Amino acid sequence: MPKDKRSLDRQLAVLADFFSGDLSQAQILTKHRVSEQTYRTWQFDADFTDEMERRIAAAHRESAAIIARFAVTAAELLIGLTKSPKPEVARRACLDIIAFGRDLRPTPVEHGPPRGPEGPPISPEVASKMLAVLAEAAEVE
Repeated sequence: MPKDKRSLDRQLAVLADFFSGDLSQAQILTKHRVSEQTYRTWQFDADFTDEMERRIAAAHRESAAIIARFAVTAAELLIGLTKSPKPEVARRACLDIIAFGRDLRPTPVEHGPPRGPEGPPISPEVASKMLAVLAEAAEVE
């Protein structure tokens, strides 16, 4: 059964508010005078769920772009923290760098050359020692 324009407009307005992040779900439904029952019915409406999925995917792409844009800055800050006079700060920075590197490995669905070494995980202690040696070597250069 085709949807009337008013119903479609209400659905789009509700979705717009969901993705603005300013209001809770309850506040959005109240604002648009949509009952919980109506909202639950919309969850089975292919047009509504398709649009929601499109917006979710777009939000994920936007988030990934923001993270990628600041990844270099984050990596540089972490490298700087490895030289902290506080051993615990340096140790945690080393662990974060290792975790950061693991996150850059390609997943099976990605294409292109691998971006990190494959192999068994390194213990946090060994990784910390390795990064400390690398940080010292970088200071010597």
